Amino acid sequence: MPSSYSKNVAVFKAFCDENRWKILELLSQGECCACVLLNKLEISQSTLSHHMKILCDAGIVVGRKEGKWTHYSLSFDALKGAQQLLLSLVPVTPVCVHPECQCQQQRGINAMEKKTQLYVLTGFLGSGKTTLLLKLIDSLKGKKVGIIQNEFGKLGIDGTILRNDDIKMVELNRGSIFCSCLRLSFVQALAEMAEYHFDYLFVESSGIGDPSNVTEILEAAKTLCGDTFDYKGSLCLVDSVNFLNQLDDMETVYRQLKHCHLAVMTKVDLVDAAQLIEVKNKIRQINPVCRIETSSNANLNLDFLEDNLLQYQWAENEETTNSEETKPKTLFLNFEGEIPKEDLQQFLTTLAPDLYRAKGFFCLKNSGWHQVDLVGSRIDFKPCPAQEKSQMVFISKTGTALIRKIFSVWEDQVGLKMELKN
Repeated sequence: MPSSYSKNVAVFKAFCDENRWKILELLSQGECCACVLLNKLEISQSTLSHHMKILCDAGIVVGRKEGKWTHYSLSFDALKGAQQLLLSLVPVTPVCVHPECQCQQQRGINAMEKKTQLYVLTGFLGSGKTTLLLKLIDSLKGKKVGIIQNEFGKLGIDGTILRNDDIKMVELNRGSIFCSCLRLSFVQALAEMAEYHFDYLFVESSGIGDPSNVTEILEAAKTLCGDTFDYKGSLCLVDSVNFLNQLDDMETVYRQLKHCHLAVMTKVDLVDAAQLIEVKNKIRQINPVCRIETSSNANLNLDFLEDNLLQYQWAENEETTNSEETKPKTLFLNFEGEIPKEDLQQFLTTLAPDLYRAKGFFCLKNSGWHQVDLVGSRIDFKPCPAQEKSQMVFISKTGTALIRKIFSVWEDQVGLKMELKN
């Protein structure tokens, strides 16, 4: 019977090799077949077998046979166990036993006061999350504020807009933080942010993020950073202009509302009273209990920061719909030079029916640098600081068919050299 010391050594031996760390990083993005690991690591079958035996014997990785191949995944229970082993070595803080001393009680009060208030911002693509977050940050000057910003594409367009020397921000791109592809990174980001003891932490999820499993993820974060965060609730921004059409496009829109505590109807100044009533009625069909507010130009009554939003809980935690299989196709355009505004506008107008969203920065002829946003059929241009080059992200409704159309429409409307990447 092996001693507990032998078991502990086996666990940490699993981490003591460069190739095994590479394997663990690959598996942190989700289950991997042995054939995929072989291709990505460029090692022999025997070498891979050696490393997988050590990882599996330690319980850090588990295997599942399917045909001639084995599919591997991380054991989160074993990872938590490894963490607890390390924490067991941390010296206990000496306790004052003086009968008249209240230092322990005071420490407990201070710990409660230092708990970070955590809000999750959801809302479909183009609903105004980043703009509202900028207003929130401005209204909380003097407070310690952190941001975890999640974009679906690899270009952090919104991260560039939010970047501020006074704000600590972590960016998680190329997927949804609620999907297995980024879930572990999200937990690690929460643990990293816990070290700063913020007054507020705002998590801005991707527009296609399905937050159905957010409470499960926050519970997982507790194993890394303790009971640091006071989860105050989820805000879902509802684009009053495009919401009724978006609801038919993706289940994500439904899920974001179903699991929110506060629904904020944005862009209310751009629609008539009849449409506002229709949007509000649809929100109530999906979530009968959430608090509902309205916003124009990102102006919002901030008294929700003092409200117990969790009292408006409607749906219980469930498995997210975000997965590798449901990811929309994302493309990135790079361009050096400048083009007339009307040429770019016509280019985007032609592509609009094939897109969930397009956004980026472009240098326009005779008017300089602009932030460009396409939501539905509406295109907005806003002056912005100069960038290294013009870039735009496209989130496709039509999959890879969009690639050919972008090249074709760009050639017809612009006719200058550009680069398109996955």
